[in-house]
Order: sequence, then C-alpha cells, then structure tokens
Amino acid sequence: MRSILLRSNRVRYALVLAGGVLIGQLAPPLWIWGVILIAEPSYQEATYRCDRSMRAHLLAKQNLEAAPSEETVRELEASEIALIDCQDYDLLRKRLVLLGLDEAALGYMALRAIEAKATDLQDVIGIHEIRY
Repeated sequence: MRSILLRSNRVRYALVLAGGVLIGQLAPPLWIWGVILIAEPSYQEATYRCDRSMRAHLLAKQNLEAAPSEETVRELEASEIALIDCQDYDLLRKRLVLLGLDEAALGYMALRAIEAKATDLQDVIGIHEIRY
C-alpha cells in the first residue's frame, strides 16, 4: 500500500514538474506575442511620425543652407519642434523594452509599420531613402 502511495506521489510530482516546465517554455513567447499584438498599432504610428519629422527636419536644414531667409529659419524651427514625435517614439520603445521586447521584436514591428504605409517596392525604397 505504501509503495502505491509513494508511486502516486512521484507521478503527481513529475506531472507538476512537467506542467511547470511546459508553462515556463510557453509563457515568454506568448507574453511577447501579446505585447506585440497590443502595442503594434501605436508603435507603427509613432514610427511613422518620427520618420516624417526627421525627414522634414532634414529638408528644412537643406533649404536653410540653400536659401537662407527668415522663412527658412522659421521652417527649421517648426521642424525642430516636430521632433518631439521622436521623443514619444523613443519613450514608447523604452516602455516596450521594459515589458520584455527585444531589438528583434521592435525591428519586426518597425518593418511592419513601413509595410503598412507602403504599397509597392518603390514606396518601401522611398521610405528608407534619405535624399540629399
């Protein structure tokens, strides 16, 4: 009787251990997938806004160098204020890292953001290209 009881306890412990290992292996990928699923729309929007702000700032700097005037100075100042979008993007990125996402997951979401705004290969090239 005692050996049956010991055997049943060992089986129970082995099942609990196996269940714990299974949960330990499945929980992190499911957590990451869930965070990506929830955060992806706002991350895509933040990525797009920051990219657009950086482009506008670069163009404003080039315009100021090419034709200095009060108007181009005001355009540059306005584009510098718009760079706050990049601050928002960076803060969101840091929060997502704190929630457990790594660079690969953030890169995945950034690429999906680019794909969401691009309809063909030329659009993707245009998004990645910086013109001088």
